[in-house]
Amino acid sequence: MAYGGGGIAISYYLAAELVKILDGCINRYHYLYASDQRIGGCMAEIGISFTNELGFHMDINESALGLLAAHPVAPLVSLHHLDMLHPLIPSMSRVESVKKVIEAYNKDPSRAVQQSLCYDLKRNWSVSVSWGYIVQLYPWLMNVKELETPIRTFKTFLGSEEPFTFNTRPNYVEPCKKPIEYYLDQVTDIGNGETLTSYSNKIGDSNKQCDNQRYKPALAVHMVNVTASMLSPKVWRQAPRRQCSEVINDIGSILHIRIRGCNQWESVMPPFHDKYGEFACFQRKVHPVINRTRNLELVFERSANSNPYLLTNYTEMSAPRSPLF
Repeated sequence: MAYGGGGIAISYYLAAELVKILDGCINRYHYLYASDQRIGGCMAEIGISFTNELGFHMDINESALGLLAAHPVAPLVSLHHLDMLHPLIPSMSRVESVKKVIEAYNKDPSRAVQQSLCYDLKRNWSVSVSWGYIVQLYPWLMNVKELETPIRTFKTFLGSEEPFTFNTRPNYVEPCKKPIEYYLDQVTDIGNGETLTSYSNKIGDSNKQCDNQRYKPALAVHMVNVTASMLSPKVWRQAPRRQCSEVINDIGSILHIRIRGCNQWESVMPPFHDKYGEFACFQRKVHPVINRTRNLELVFERSANSNPYLLTNYTEMSAPRSPLF
């Protein structure tokens, strides 16, 4: 089931069970708003629970950007009520922007809007690629957990700010707190089972008004080219894993990124120790409470005078553990 009334898909075997009770069941749940809620009531009566399919997308208002730019690791199944949303690509109409995204979908359906993350440590950049839709360039370092959390560009279907069944992060109005956005421009089949997608900041609003020194080198990038192998539908029969990517080079105003399968033991994050969250220093300045580890240590330190045993045990628990193998 899609959360928020986005739709349902039921198996033949479940349909065969439901049909035996459906007429009377629908009458019993006539007061429910939507048909999927009524079917849900009928399923409850025969002891079947829903499976939440992440590729079904909820009914939302305003902009789907945040949701599609940080898509969960699951195939894109459906989008709903596009007439209630802003155009997927700002400079186009609703119909034109959907056609543009479908153009990429037709080239590689399994990879559509799949997120991949990488870093340019020479310039302290974080890059998020939603294949076939958008590339977001952050001129500062962010950890993976923040990057995979959707920006709250949307509201509920009824127009309220919350609640949602997943975490979100703020959609800042200040231009210097927003990523530079590059929307899909072209998608090309380059042979050998590979595609080249190009994303341009000429298509959307790309923070031109930000005069922060940190932004200047990033604003010089006007296009991002992404190469990737076509993703086999068979990958969705396995345990899902986000693919890795890397910045290959930049030539003038063009940034080149390669998406690929992850190597064994590979982590997206650069290998370093970040005890107090300095890696996410930008977020920590905006949200001081995000540094929960340090706050916890201060609590223990303040409690030490009244209960030294507490601090001693915390120190022992915090000590590095020996590897299991």
